[in-house]
Amino acid sequence: MKQYCYPFLFLLLALTAGTNAAQAQAKLPRAKLLAANVQRTPPMMPTVADVPAPAVAPPASVVLAGRVETLAGALPGAVVRLPRLDQSCVTDAQGNFSFTLPASTGTETAVASYAGFADVKAALQPGATLAVVQLLTPVNISLTKQQQLKSYLKTARHEVKHELRQIK
Repeated sequence: MKQYCYPFLFLLLALTAGTNAAQAQAKLPRAKLLAANVQRTPPMMPTVADVPAPAVAPPASVVLAGRVETLAGALPGAVVRLPRLDQSCVTDAQGNFSFTLPASTGTETAVASYAGFADVKAALQPGATLAVVQLLTPVNISLTKQQQLKSYLKTARHEVKHELRQIK
């Protein structure tokens, strides 16, 4: 215990006396100085060579990322599905999408869809560069006569209810 206290005692004595550590050492008896100045060897610590390197584990997951666009540019709000894995996501404002997949996943077939365009299937490789899926074929959305009539009746009912509320 004494062997560890002497260096701190020098510092404390120097601070309280307003002197430096060397002057504080000069004020201590010679026997205590010898005990305090004995250099201690640190306990043997294992070196880097002694510790085996950890095995590098393969990554547990990989990212499949891409962008959906048309001839006019990025397409926000498009739906991208991975049918085999039963996953889907919606593109952000820049048309970007990403999936986190198991590392063992190989090439995946993605289906990109957006209202007014034909669905596009694309083979995408996880972990590769950003994939670009282009929706190029516009599709007319046609309603059957029954759907048109149903929509018309719904609108007509809404307008009639609105008119009746105004009369009351």
